[in-house]
Amino acid sequence: MIFLDASAAAKRYIQEPGSAEVNRLWGGTEPLASLALLLCELTSTLNRKRREHALPRGAYQIIKRQVGEDFRRMYLVPIHSDLIELSLRLLNSHPLRTLDALYLAGALGLRRSPKDPLTFVAADRQILHAAQVEGLRVLNPETQP
Repeated sequence: MIFLDASAAAKRYIQEPGSAEVNRLWGGTEPLASLALLLCELTSTLNRKRREHALPRGAYQIIKRQVGEDFRRMYLVPIHSDLIELSLRLLNSHPLRTLDALYLAGALGLRRSPKDPLTFVAADRQILHAAQVEGLRVLNPETQP
């Protein structure tokens, strides 16, 4: 399973370093997952890009449709009290921001055992380091050829 945080998932819709790798993962056969909050984060990012005139004319509606299609394919981890409790432990163990801790908790909650093949994908070194310490495989799409 591939678990994407918001920094990685946004590369699917905004062309930047790492976009090709995220698109490769999206086109693969492994199941994709993220936190249910991802839709809010992507909407915020797209609206900010639109306000800044950083999207080509007409791109906003096309991207929003693509997000809707993509989300039907993903497993979205709901935020619940156990997830918040785990994120609090992560915040006390690693130098993470609140949402980073929630994304990492979501990925850890999906992993059934340390041998489960779950890859945590993010474009932030701090969260990737914490994910690795917590026993997850990690991938930074910005460092892939």
